[in-house]
Amino acid sequence: MIRRYFEGLSRFEAAFVVAVACLAAVGIGRAFWPGPDGGGPAPRPAAAVKKLPVVVDSAEPELIGTDLGRSAMGLPPPPGSDASLTEKVLDEIREKTLGMAGIRAQVGARCEGDEVTVKKGEWTVCTATYRGVKLAWEVLVEDVTGGGAWTVQFIDYHVFPPDSGVLLAKAVQGRFWDQYRKDAKELRCDKMPPLKRVALGADTGYRCQYLDVEGDAPRWVNAKVFLEEFGPVFREVE
Repeated sequence: MIRRYFEGLSRFEAAFVVAVACLAAVGIGRAFWPGPDGGGPAPRPAAAVKKLPVVVDSAEPELIGTDLGRSAMGLPPPPGSDASLTEKVLDEIREKTLGMAGIRAQVGARCEGDEVTVKKGEWTVCTATYRGVKLAWEVLVEDVTGGGAWTVQFIDYHVFPPDSGVLLAKAVQGRFWDQYRKDAKELRCDKMPPLKRVALGADTGYRCQYLDVEGDAPRWVNAKVFLEEFGPVFREVE
């Protein structure tokens, strides 16, 4: 059958047909025969993960934990019930500023006009100063009741955070260690300045990462760094 097929072909045409047949056989063999290890074609190597430069391998001793009391934050006892609204507001913004920064430091605070205006619907700006950075908190008096000769005055107010806050490298690394050290073999973060003013609730542009060893195979997980009113938070990148 094969001999009859080649009859009538010139020597050059017959050689060409044989060459094409051999190439086709090689291609089929590569497609269907297993590789040297018997498991089929070798898988493509996984892309190398870029490790971030700062290794986070211990707790941050200056970090303000979320469960610490006022004395551990370096704050005095809270104002008494007979304290003025201004005293209460200044104490509150000092505490909130420390919670945002995450690292203990002296915090100065002052309200415009040196007091909060006690009048329904009035706004007052009170400024906290953390390591030289001024943060403007806004105070709204929502309602005022009582206050006559024989009644106690009740003031309903709300303190609104500034548009920006202070991001500290120590706080980021300390919070990252506290949050991920139990489930991770290795933790790393971007190199960042000791203190930087950033917008609250926005992506800071900094990243941290950890080596997850809980699954079938270790894998690096990256997380974006954000600053919220209560301090640095991490949102994992899918």
